[in-house]
Amino acid sequence: MFWKRKTSIVLLMLMLMPFLLTGCGKNNKKDDTVHDGTVVFQYGDNIVTKAEVYIYVNTIKERYESQYGQDVWALSLPEDAGDEISMTDLTREAVVTEIIKVKTLNAHADELGISLTEKELSDIDEAAKNFYDGLTDSDKASMEMTLEKITQVMTENTIAKKMEDKILENSPIEISDEQARETTFFDMYFECYTIDDKGVITPFDSEKKKQQYEKALAACSTLSTTAVEGGIDSESMEKLSEYYELENAKEHTMTPEEILETYGEEIYNLLYNMKNGDYSTVVQSEYGYHVFLMIALTDIDATAEKKEQMTAEAIDNQLAETIEAWKKEIDSDFVYPDSVDMEVYDTISITTD
Repeated sequence: MFWKRKTSIVLLMLMLMPFLLTGCGKNNKKDDTVHDGTVVFQYGDNIVTKAEVYIYVNTIKERYESQYGQDVWALSLPEDAGDEISMTDLTREAVVTEIIKVKTLNAHADELGISLTEKELSDIDEAAKNFYDGLTDSDKASMEMTLEKITQVMTENTIAKKMEDKILENSPIEISDEQARETTFFDMYFECYTIDDKGVITPFDSEKKKQQYEKALAACSTLSTTAVEGGIDSESMEKLSEYYELENAKEHTMTPEEILETYGEEIYNLLYNMKNGDYSTVVQSEYGYHVFLMIALTDIDATAEKKEQMTAEAIDNQLAETIEAWKKEIDSDFVYPDSVDMEVYDTISITTD
């Protein structure tokens, strides 16, 4: 993955429910009397309970596990400082960040004349009921969940989305397919070096390099036969890679910039002169020998996801100055995780047992 921490949080926010009364104010006084084991955090005069946080967490959990499998929570992602953060911890922070953003936008809805139509309110009521009916009795009891709380959260999110649109209406965000382009290809990779446990790279000698080249030629010849018999796909490339015990041969989905940075200009030009279903001859790089299969010059699904990510980042950047100023008015002292009761937050499970 090529995520940095901020990018990761923005992408996670895309997974949250699109319909996720406002009680936001500009009072920095904390109410210690309400911290009774159900409050995850207080933001200004907004008391955010575990029921509210659970709605966000449950939505992103189901979406991520549906897309990436239940093992997604075992992942760790790179941070800007070079460290790693677990998907679970990243999600916890992202949920709080999004709730703060929604509360902040709601606090200024009246100023910008934002209100909901009867149709929007009706849609929210229906979505809230569906969400509530899908919860187990155990979840309802442990999270002290009510239909009213779900309706509140979905209402706030709908208002927040309209606020974003209002703020951005004079300078709308438009990301083209070309800007967000993702290309999917298979790299049957015959490496010409070894890496030891300490990360020391040792290039193959000329004899081993020759053997790898001959294997690559033989693989390319096999692909020619396969193409005549019925065509080449990712599965046939995987089987051939397994035959040659190529541990690093795999399918990649990358942006043009990432391909250029990883493989260099010659292979970049080669790939973008191929058509879907084409395979290359043996190509040499500084890493060894490659045989490429072009699966999708423009991967529609990956490009759409990338466009959503880039749009969210652009919106986030454009709104950042306004929202940050408003956040300071509401609660200048709020900071994650110090302002969050992590013991209460930990009662909301993100991972699947």
